[in-house]
Amino acid sequence: MKNLIATFSFLAAVNVFAQPVTLSPAIVTQNDTVTITYDATQGNAALVGVSPVYMHTGVITNLSTSPTDWRHVQGNWGTPDANVLMTNVGGNQHQKTIHINSYYNVPANETVLSLAFVFRNANGSIVGRAVGGGDIFVPISQGGYTAFFNTHPFRQYIHEQGDTMNLEMVASAPSTLELWLDGTMLASGNNITSLPYALPVDNYTTGFHTLVMKADNGTQVVYDTTTYLYHFGVPIVPLPSYAEEGIKVLNDSTMYFQVRAPFKEWAYIKGDFSDWYLKEAYKMNKTPNGEFFWAEITGLDKNIEYGFQYDIGSVGNHISIADPYSEKILDPWNDQYIQDTTYPNLKPYPFGKTLEPVGVFQIEEPAYTWDNSYTYNRPATEELVIYELLIRDFAAGHSYDAVIKKLDYLAWLGVNAIQLMPIMEFEGNESWGYNPMFMMAPDKYYGPKNEFKRFVDSCHARGMAVILDIALNHQFGQSPLVRLYFDGALGQPTAQSPWFNQTPKHDFNVGYDFNHNSAATKYFTKKVIKHWVDEYKIDGYRFDLSKGFTQNNTLGNVGAWGQYDQSRVDIWNDYATHLRNTDPDLYIILEHFADNAEESALSAMGMMLWGNMNHAYNEATMGYPSNLTGVSHQSRNWPDMHLIGYMESHDEERLMYKTRLFGNSNTGYDTRVLDTALQRVALASVFFYTIPGPKMLWQFGELGYDFSINHCPDGTVNNACRTSNKPIRWDYYTQQNRKHLFNVTGELNSLRKKYPVFSYDKQHDLSLSGMTKRIRLSDTSMQVVVLGNFDVIPKTIVPNFHQTGMWYEHFTQDSLMVNNVADPITLQPGAYKLYTTVKTTKSAIDIAEQDIKTATAYAVAHPTAFQESVTFTILSDQTADGIITVLDVTGNVVMEQNISLQKGVSQYVEWQIGPGSLAAGIYVYHINAGDKTYYGKLVKY
Repeated sequence: MKNLIATFSFLAAVNVFAQPVTLSPAIVTQNDTVTITYDATQGNAALVGVSPVYMHTGVITNLSTSPTDWRHVQGNWGTPDANVLMTNVGGNQHQKTIHINSYYNVPANETVLSLAFVFRNANGSIVGRAVGGGDIFVPISQGGYTAFFNTHPFRQYIHEQGDTMNLEMVASAPSTLELWLDGTMLASGNNITSLPYALPVDNYTTGFHTLVMKADNGTQVVYDTTTYLYHFGVPIVPLPSYAEEGIKVLNDSTMYFQVRAPFKEWAYIKGDFSDWYLKEAYKMNKTPNGEFFWAEITGLDKNIEYGFQYDIGSVGNHISIADPYSEKILDPWNDQYIQDTTYPNLKPYPFGKTLEPVGVFQIEEPAYTWDNSYTYNRPATEELVIYELLIRDFAAGHSYDAVIKKLDYLAWLGVNAIQLMPIMEFEGNESWGYNPMFMMAPDKYYGPKNEFKRFVDSCHARGMAVILDIALNHQFGQSPLVRLYFDGALGQPTAQSPWFNQTPKHDFNVGYDFNHNSAATKYFTKKVIKHWVDEYKIDGYRFDLSKGFTQNNTLGNVGAWGQYDQSRVDIWNDYATHLRNTDPDLYIILEHFADNAEESALSAMGMMLWGNMNHAYNEATMGYPSNLTGVSHQSRNWPDMHLIGYMESHDEERLMYKTRLFGNSNTGYDTRVLDTALQRVALASVFFYTIPGPKMLWQFGELGYDFSINHCPDGTVNNACRTSNKPIRWDYYTQQNRKHLFNVTGELNSLRKKYPVFSYDKQHDLSLSGMTKRIRLSDTSMQVVVLGNFDVIPKTIVPNFHQTGMWYEHFTQDSLMVNNVADPITLQPGAYKLYTTVKTTKSAIDIAEQDIKTATAYAVAHPTAFQESVTFTILSDQTADGIITVLDVTGNVVMEQNISLQKGVSQYVEWQIGPGSLAAGIYVYHINAGDKTYYGKLVKY
């Protein structure tokens, strides 16, 4: 009985007219010598006319983690490496002969499945790839009897009228070879190892066709299958009334698709519903103006996740892309490293059927039920205390859930807004996020989209706003918008791109520069920024590199880039208006750093702007002369508090690191000593949070994070490691000296929340340029004087109290009788005083003494000094019923609420106190949680 073996073409590059790499002999094993021929006219044709050409090559083996996971790579990129130099044999053909096992140094325990290639010029500035920019893969035989189409790397060809398919069937031993088309035999031969055949596509109908070769050596029969599409004509049909770019659910079984692709000849949709083949049924309509392609697909199952791509272009020059507006994508390179605990049951990538990122849709997605049990009021602009964080470096597990578990910590700190570094699907997994590729898809490395919704819900339940950092100055190379119109030879977008400049307009651009004067870019940007507000209920955006939103060409002149640009102001006014039409109270934050006249104009339009004070505050913590005045909007003559001051952000060196390395010292006092450096940061914090206006801090700044921004995983410090992973140090919270800094920060934020003078005094008096510094605040309810000594020696300072009489120091809770407002006060180096005319209460942040990172059960109330509300947080180690009771000092119950607890799940209960419903005074709370009882004191003021 003969053995029957069916083989199906391993996909290396899809829908290509001819392959860039051929092997001679055609059938080769890893133990053989082979001549590799690269045809520079094929693939992306970037190296046409270029010589010499160098390979960059590796192998896919049985130990590869995916069909695209290169091993045993040869070639030092960007160098004239003789080991990978090819011989120019003319006609844009380049060759190299190698022995596979020896050349790649393949260990004895590995089986080579295919060879992997890209090609380059000497310095790597021009790269030859497959059509669409992918890697080139060529499978080899595993030994034994082998037969296949010599066009084996291709799963499907596409042809049009007049084309001829030049096929060749090969076998490793003399065989009977047959070629079949849709069940009809076209050719055969006996006792041969090769059968060529020229197939005129015009002889057969348009549409999808299957080619099968049969090889029979007398003892074994081998089949190989490939397909082709005979493409002819494009239907011209106007857009329907409900048209919009992207994908849209029409009903329980129908989806609408629309892609912008001017200058392209045709487009098809392929995916799970077509087994990833191009078929006539999925040809897209073209609009009469040639701007869009659109189609509807019916008969879909509403409960299935479908992967799909568009195939767009012309015969011999087309590309597969995911929809630019995809809300979920599959990544062939990085999804394999996402743990199931972070993203359970992630749909697998369709290896062997396509290349490049794949879009995903589901008609009826798993629903998220928003929690409507709490009242959320977005914090006022002036009151914002924004905590900027990178999920990857904030919590082990790099997930939304991991951050949710730290929200109580942030609530205790007094944070009322969280700003996430970009979470839109970016290239790779471990990234800062400023290399985006799909702007409406949450990056799966942090978890599913509904987990992000739960994160927003959890923040809002605590009164915290959620602000998304977003990068719309540029896109990176895997963006479908970039790939659709890209000149591989020049390494830049083509002039036909509706979205991008061929060359950037300013020197700070990264990736590929958006043209924000383009109607296509405006449409894309507006749809993206509206989407996150509508779908996820976010509260606003921090726009990265907002100064780049201009067509004013300042390349080579950074100073000119920062000068007033009315066109840029107009662009931002347009986007801000669009956002405010979506939600009138959204935060719009710009990383602008332009001329003050321009920033003043943007501020007057209601936008907020980043105010980088890192250098000045770091000079202050180090004990050197500094001027902190720029942290206030007053320094810019703005009438509104739209300047977001910060001492640290993701982009700046850490205060503690630089202080401990370069700080000033004097006999007996050294700012570089850990405890002293922490006290210096506390001093700086007192002169930061007490200045009215929105503020921002970078993650772990409240604990004195002292690893450099350029810290490398091996412990060294190098600028090349700027965006690399940083140590996650929750253990800092258990160290008393660092916990003290946390408490000081929390106290200051508590004051901002309790006393309007710290948020709304628009005429504050600042004296912040000397080594001793002073802040004077005043409103109808109280006056405030803040004093600090930033020198490394004792200093006296004239307080300039507003009035004589009793003043109260917040941190020590001491009182001071002032008989002369100008009597000097002596401060030790690094000391600070915060005086008020009204005795303030401390916020009892020490409630957080339990280590929230490791605790399995706890119950707390926050804030303990309250006016309008208290939030009770309970983490139970058992599933049980519980009860919260609040009593006054006489034992009368003033609040009682039953709760249902689930083991390991935090429960949040907000107690809202109506105006005048509760007298000022001391109260006690009891929380019974199963077999545990927790007690605490509350102060109503």
